[in-house]
Amino acid sequence: MATFIANKTVAPLLSAVLAIVSASALTPVRAVQASPFGPVTSTARHDEVLAREIVQLFNADQALLADLEKAKQDPAFRQTLESYVDCSKVKEHNPNFYDSVVYALWAQAPDAPEIVRRYARFRKTTDARVQSIVAENGWPQRAAVGDEAGAEFFFLFGHADGDNVWRVSQLANIKRVFREDHFNPRLYAHLCDRLAEVAGKPQIYGSIMGPGDTPGSAKLYWPLMDNMAAADERRAQIGLPSIESDLDRFRQGAVIGPYMTPIVKGEDWSMADVYRAPW
Repeated sequence: MATFIANKTVAPLLSAVLAIVSASALTPVRAVQASPFGPVTSTARHDEVLAREIVQLFNADQALLADLEKAKQDPAFRQTLESYVDCSKVKEHNPNFYDSVVYALWAQAPDAPEIVRRYARFRKTTDARVQSIVAENGWPQRAAVGDEAGAEFFFLFGHADGDNVWRVSQLANIKRVFREDHFNPRLYAHLCDRLAEVAGKPQIYGSIMGPGDTPGSAKLYWPLMDNMAAADERRAQIGLPSIESDLDRFRQGAVIGPYMTPIVKGEDWSMADVYRAPW
């Protein structure tokens, strides 16, 4: 989705939003009940177990991101973090989604804080598990794992920036699931753009944007592969408004929400929006 989580302005807003959203509006993970037509199949039991695992991983992901935001309130923590950002040189080709690289580097230091080591361990094991879930089961879609787990898996996939080569190999899978499961096109566009930026390539749909450097301004945070008119054509093909329309929402005071959605004051975002048409 995390956000999906980005850095600087994006990270605090996204992690705060995702930490408090409720999944109650979604179809819950389905309970395995006795069928009037015979015993529950082993496939149904497997899907139920997988759905619960995905939900647990997502909850752990969000709790850890919330803990990181608390740690960033300490000026000394922020200063050291920035020193590792500079040392990594990752911002030269990826200025928005570099947490995995930076925290993995910092975690190797003998005096690294426990929260940094915990984040690096969690990202490594969880990202590997995301890969193995797809390898073992195919992409976990709504019909198998339910709306909640189906949506949350996309967020886990979106946060796996450290395994971007593998993520890029899944672009065809993402497009197929986006169509079949009727995901919000903002999620699909942002995943495509995020994967491109982490790979050091221009964004495709122009979803990586937000408030500008001065009040009442807005801007793209990463260059387009061609131009705004061409990007708007691609956006229209998947059901997104124009780039200028979203930039205008940011100029009017919108904040960055999940998968960098511009959310204006008074608008509420929930996990159910993963399956809704974009604002």
